[in-house]
Amino acid sequence: MKVYTLYFFTILLCLPALVSSQDLPYITDQKVPDSIASIDYSILRKRFFKFAIEPPADVDSLTIELYAKFLIIEAQQKELKDDFAKFYSNLGTFRGDIASIDYALQHTDKHKSSELYEQILIEKAIHLYNDDQFQESYDIAQEALKFAEKSKNLSNEWSLKNLIAVLLIENNKEVEGIQVLKEIEKTYSTDKIKQIFPYSWEANNKEILASVQYCIAMAYFDINELDSATYYISKIKEYAKDANDNDYYLSYLGLQAGIYTKSHKYKEGLKLTNQYLAENLDGDPDALSHSYAFKGIAHKGLQQPEEALAAFLKTDSLHESGGADYFFQELKTTYDYLLIHYKNTGNSTKQIEYLNKMITYEEDFGSLSKTIGDGIVASYTIPQLLSEKEAVIQSLEGDKKQRTVGLIFFIGLGLLALFYALIQYRKRRILKQRFEKLRAIYSEWVVQETNPIKEAEPALPVVKAEQDGPLSHIKPAQLEKIQEGLDRFEKKALFTSHNVTLKSLAAQIGTNASYLSKYINVEKSDNFSTYLSDLRVNYVLKELYASHKLRSYTVAAIAEEIGFSNVKSFSTHFKRVTGLSVSYFIKNLEGIKETAVKKKDDNVIDFLERINKTG
Repeated sequence: MKVYTLYFFTILLCLPALVSSQDLPYITDQKVPDSIASIDYSILRKRFFKFAIEPPADVDSLTIELYAKFLIIEAQQKELKDDFAKFYSNLGTFRGDIASIDYALQHTDKHKSSELYEQILIEKAIHLYNDDQFQESYDIAQEALKFAEKSKNLSNEWSLKNLIAVLLIENNKEVEGIQVLKEIEKTYSTDKIKQIFPYSWEANNKEILASVQYCIAMAYFDINELDSATYYISKIKEYAKDANDNDYYLSYLGLQAGIYTKSHKYKEGLKLTNQYLAENLDGDPDALSHSYAFKGIAHKGLQQPEEALAAFLKTDSLHESGGADYFFQELKTTYDYLLIHYKNTGNSTKQIEYLNKMITYEEDFGSLSKTIGDGIVASYTIPQLLSEKEAVIQSLEGDKKQRTVGLIFFIGLGLLALFYALIQYRKRRILKQRFEKLRAIYSEWVVQETNPIKEAEPALPVVKAEQDGPLSHIKPAQLEKIQEGLDRFEKKALFTSHNVTLKSLAAQIGTNASYLSKYINVEKSDNFSTYLSDLRVNYVLKELYASHKLRSYTVAAIAEEIGFSNVKSFSTHFKRVTGLSVSYFIKNLEGIKETAVKKKDDNVIDFLERINKTG
């Protein structure tokens, strides 16, 4: 099944109040080279706006950051307030950084510059939506809508209504969201839409109307109003036929199959699901995972347990390969079925695995799904799942004590070999290659840890004053203090604290935040946030490799353990460093014998650089 997200436009903002160039926040510390400073302002301005939205392959992010810095300072000096704000807004959009948007918003007078304020609010609402902060996005969008209605900006008003409708559905208010979507549907079915979007061609309007109707069908499906869902998905079938649009036809097949399955018309649902899967072989793993879940439910309803098991295992495999961050109601049915299967077969390891997955599901999605309707009520709660998991672990440990060492070794090797073979079969080739490269690094590290070459403890290099360079304004004694402080910070793993900030670390070292930031930028080739996140990811890579207990934690618990503020941030940085999702990495580690012994003085920075070289 495929979910369409409404398309929103790019917005350029304005800002009336300026500050001195020395106090300008959120711009790079790097010096603007003459090759950029010599470009005409108007030419560089056009180039920046274009590159910030669609960066060319041959232009790196630092170049765009330097464009922004030069233009912001120029606009500030020339008192070009509108440009000043537009540059900050585009820079924030390019980075995915809400701080720049908030900065513009804080310096805008909502009364004197109401249109500007409206535009900035829209930009912030869209950013929050893309960051999955749906309630916050909804509140900002509602505020922006009031300004749009007052200014009579029809395009902004209707685009905001689109966004608000989607957010209502995301916030579990499907009925309200459907009402707004129907209002939009009615407008797109009349000539009024030409007044709202005069430059939009008819074919584009028809496609947008289809996306609105698909959203309505999905919302009705989620609240189990299946007759209404059927009515709207039939419109998608008609549009796909008239427009010869295969993507929408596949969307029709996927959702109609789900409707049949929910209606207990298992044969019809299975037929359409198989057709969808056959015509969508290269589809998105999340969408395919959802459809395989419906296939499993249909086979279960038809009393075909072997086929149901195969379909549910495929659901889980695709869900993992897609990043394990897309949750849907039928995923709970998948985990329930697999958990019961492994209970019946006495596989305690698999029971723990699926109990962990059910806990993650309930943490991220289950609490919301309980409120949707009488037909969707969780049969488990998180405390019950944790209790059952603990019971399985205790039972497993009790069984181990009763077995001989030889039997334990034989069964353990067998399970590990089987598990490793299944993982390698299911995972895509690119993920396999990434993990194999990481494992090669771990193996080398283990050998070095087991048979270390005795060498004298390397002394920190003597810091000399730079005659010319980015750190030339900092005294050698201060540089040495920063160097020693960061060395201590890394070796003692102080970065796992939740309260680490640039200012707090600077105070701990005995320097100021500006010097520390500059030192990290130059010597570590990173900003402070990336430097801190990389330390944490590298640390947890080694901890996960060495600790079987840590691998049994949920991803949220691991993120909390190493200092990340939320699981999304942890997952994002982990994937950036390793190219793998956290759950995939942990799962594959189960195939590696625990021989790693953590050393007190590991150089985490060098190890991280080696991991990054693996791609």
